Amino acid sequence: MMIFFSFSEFWTNNIGAIFTVTALIVLVSDIYLKDKKIKTLREELKNSASQEYQDELAALAKEKLESEGDMKTIKYLREHKGMSMVDAKQLVDSLKKED
Repeated sequence: MMIFFSFSEFWTNNIGAIFTVTALIVLVSDIYLKDKKIKTLREELKNSASQEYQDELAALAKEKLESEGDMKTIKYLREHKGMSMVDAKQLVDSLKKED
């Protein structure tokens, strides 16, 4: 009977901490799984994008780069083409190296 009482007392006194730790574990697991899914989807998107689309995107980005500069081109690619910051920056940097 004493063991049950101790467990019950522990549970009652620490329910907030137990809930917090459980919630953190669930959130971290969820973030990890979503990050993994995002990486998979990005890879699929890169593999499925046609060369024609990539050429059109590069031409559009080059035009924007010449008329508006680096930052606005990256912002445009992110907002209107759905590119990530890293992908947009890499595209702009590769276009700058070509010139």
